[in-house]
Amino acid sequence: MTSAAGRYAAVYDAVVAADHFVDHRMPGDHWADMAEMFRLDPSRPRDANLSALIDYLEPSDVLLDVGGGAGRISLALADCVKEVVLIEPSEGMREQFIAARDQAGITNARITSDWWLESHETGDVVHLSDVTYFVRDIVPFVVKLHNAAARRVMITVWRPTPGDMASDLRRAVYGETPPPWPGLPELAAVLWEMGLLPEIRPLPDEPWWLTDAERGLSNTDAIALAMRWLDTDDDAARQSVSANLERLFQRTDAGLTPRWLSQPRAVLITWETADQPLS
Repeated sequence: MTSAAGRYAAVYDAVVAADHFVDHRMPGDHWADMAEMFRLDPSRPRDANLSALIDYLEPSDVLLDVGGGAGRISLALADCVKEVVLIEPSEGMREQFIAARDQAGITNARITSDWWLESHETGDVVHLSDVTYFVRDIVPFVVKLHNAAARRVMITVWRPTPGDMASDLRRAVYGETPPPWPGLPELAAVLWEMGLLPEIRPLPDEPWWLTDAERGLSNTDAIALAMRWLDTDDDAARQSVSANLERLFQRTDAGLTPRWLSQPRAVLITWETADQPLS
């Protein structure tokens, strides 16, 4: 019988084989071109999702943000903890983190450029958001998360994953169903197989990137949005989107809203480590 970790790796391999995302084990800065879009104002009003994370933090905590990108979450939590440490291999993301940190006048946040499995950092709480999809060998990754956290690990993922949100769109336009990214079901099974029993908590607010710009669209804007999600300018794809507008979008008095973005949620997966290492 295949283990949960084996199934997780198989799902990852299927996505890579289908060219559905970049294999993040390959060298290079895969995030440089899009790093700026992940930079948010650390002093923005806190939504319910950030508030849910704060519930698990203490003022004396050192918070490790693994693969934390431009710090859109950890910098917003910096005033709740003693120190934030960003562990981020992307130079482009680190540059955006520095810019956001310095502009906000945050003095208790520092960076290490090590990738996680090479890092020697430890803290009270280890946090990561939207990272585990891109990790094939998930067990040693989770073991290191657990052993680096004196008190707690917090993982957030999207449900559905970013790669799965547009599956209905691709099915309608191209007649294909891309393989799913490794997400919450696969990760939860691995954790249970490892003997961990995490709290799994859907967070109340929609993802940070989902705005009114994706709602109440005209026909023209709806087609343009679908083409951006498909990442193509192909005329045949545009015609297919146009012919399938009612299938792809929900029509209200305000306009069209994409059905594939109807219910995305962030899900928090967290557990206490109690200074008990995993092997």
